[in-house]
Amino acid sequence: MSSSDAMLYLKMSIRSFLRRPGFGLLSSSLRHYSDWKTYNSPGRSSTTESLPWITFGAIDHLKKIVRPEMTVFEYGSGGSTLFWASRVKNIVSVEHDKGWFERMRGKLGDAAASNVQYLLIEPVADAQFRMKDFENPDAYISSDENYTGKNFEAYVKSIDRYPDGHFDVVVVDGRARPSCIKHAIPKLKRDGWLVVDNSDRAYYLKPFSFGAPDWKVFTYDGPAAFLKGFSRTSLLKKCH
Repeated sequence: MSSSDAMLYLKMSIRSFLRRPGFGLLSSSLRHYSDWKTYNSPGRSSTTESLPWITFGAIDHLKKIVRPEMTVFEYGSGGSTLFWASRVKNIVSVEHDKGWFERMRGKLGDAAASNVQYLLIEPVADAQFRMKDFENPDAYISSDENYTGKNFEAYVKSIDRYPDGHFDVVVVDGRARPSCIKHAIPKLKRDGWLVVDNSDRAYYLKPFSFGAPDWKVFTYDGPAAFLKGFSRTSLLKKCH
């Protein structure tokens, strides 16, 4: 990392602090500078390091709560899939991109990750796309321009094949995230965890009520693995 990278990090830290003042962000910025340098160096990626592509604060939290008997569901695969596969009993991972699915299937095979159920569910054409709002959890569409005209309903509803209260953790880091969150909530166990990445995009969480006493919310702003900029990851514990 060059001095220009250090200056970039300082500027991002100040900018983030001004938007959301607090000791947590300041502490994370100071504590994770070395990690940020390490994991943003050439040749490193989420899959080579078997780490989720989320903020370091959130990664630290997940490492503390993970248990070998856990069952996990994730929307969006990658280094996070390898991370969970080495730590929990079972993981179901659903992917929408066929090319990435084929690459990850090879990596999971190399890692002998026999506890992963890996699903490819691609989006389909949606004739009503232009009349929908991607912020609406019932729309099943993505704001990503690469998926204009596409519908992710089957992808989102893949979790519905499991009974309510089935999963210890549900990770939402894929497409149509408000829709994924809506379907994930009933599938979580009591004291289960909903992990939502890039939650600085307020519309992800806006349609839902995550207040006490039903939920306990942990928000991690700051540096992230394999990302030059700062981000936000929210961990929400289902208390009832």
